[in-house]
Amino acid sequence: MTKEKLTETEAQEKQEDVVVEEENLDAEAQEENIDTAAEIESLKAEKEALYDQYIRAVAESQNIARRAEIDVANAHKYALDKFVKDLLPIIDAMELEMKAVDENSSEELKRFREGSQLMYKMLLGVCEKYGVKQIRPEGEKLNPELHQAISMIPHDGYETNQIITVAQNGYLLNDRLIRAAQVIVAK
Repeated sequence: MTKEKLTETEAQEKQEDVVVEEENLDAEAQEENIDTAAEIESLKAEKEALYDQYIRAVAESQNIARRAEIDVANAHKYALDKFVKDLLPIIDAMELEMKAVDENSSEELKRFREGSQLMYKMLLGVCEKYGVKQIRPEGEKLNPELHQAISMIPHDGYETNQIITVAQNGYLLNDRLIRAAQVIVAK
């Protein structure tokens, strides 16, 4: 009987060892599951961060390409800016010359004036061809974005801030102001 008791005792101990071992394995499996779940969450967070960086990098490269296209377009559109600014004093001088030669001048001066007017019209035509527009605002209301008031005088027949005289024409290059028209307005 002693052997039977030992065997039963051993069997119980072995069974208890198996239960303890199973519990240990379950605890280890749970720890592994927790570790694996934490690792999965960590990897998901890293993936999201990398995806966010990727999306931002793509957006930034698209923005840079778009800005470069706009810069190139503006460079083409406004390439004549300095040339037009240098040309404006010549146009102004031609306008003054034509005003100086009046209708009562000699026949030679009248022909000179006609030739000057023809050259002036040709010059303005070429300028228009390249996007230069003249601002001649006589009779309009003062627009501070396009006109520069150099004087205000009281004048009957004109409303306040209405342009009476244009002292110097203004110019636009592709709808961008090159020079504001200098005007005299009614008070």
